[in-house]
Amino acid sequence: MKLALLTIGGHKEPWLLELSAEYERKIRHFVPFEVIRQKPAKLDRSSGSAKREAESQTLLKSIAKEDLVILCDERGVPLDSLRFSNRLVQAFERGRQRVVVVVGGAFGASEDLRARADWIWSLSPLVLNHHIAQAVALEQLYRALTIWRNIPYHNE
Repeated sequence: MKLALLTIGGHKEPWLLELSAEYERKIRHFVPFEVIRQKPAKLDRSSGSAKREAESQTLLKSIAKEDLVILCDERGVPLDSLRFSNRLVQAFERGRQRVVVVVGGAFGASEDLRARADWIWSLSPLVLNHHIAQAVALEQLYRALTIWRNIPYHNE
């Protein structure tokens, strides 16, 4: 079983790269893990829907047919950390080769990407900047794995 975070952007955000490196190190104690960063589409902000479509197609190309895909979207199902941990572990136990958590770009995910997702997870009812969403997803992945392995980190 492998775990991946698939994202758009963040290549030029030093704070995010530093945070990502730290969580990558921590998560790899539990499972093979990688962050896959795709470049944003070279379209102007005024072309938001075209940018969303192009970036979503780029993300879809990085997803294998057999992957279990969790899409982060504010319109998804809100889960507390314990429920998220349980769902993530269930995905691992079902024998999927790879679980891919997807954070789209600044304009979100296309309907094609939403349709490919096995489940859509709301990190917050708030709309988050996609870089902040990446940071939250990384922390929650680490938290879920510590809950799974009964390692003191999550306080409830």
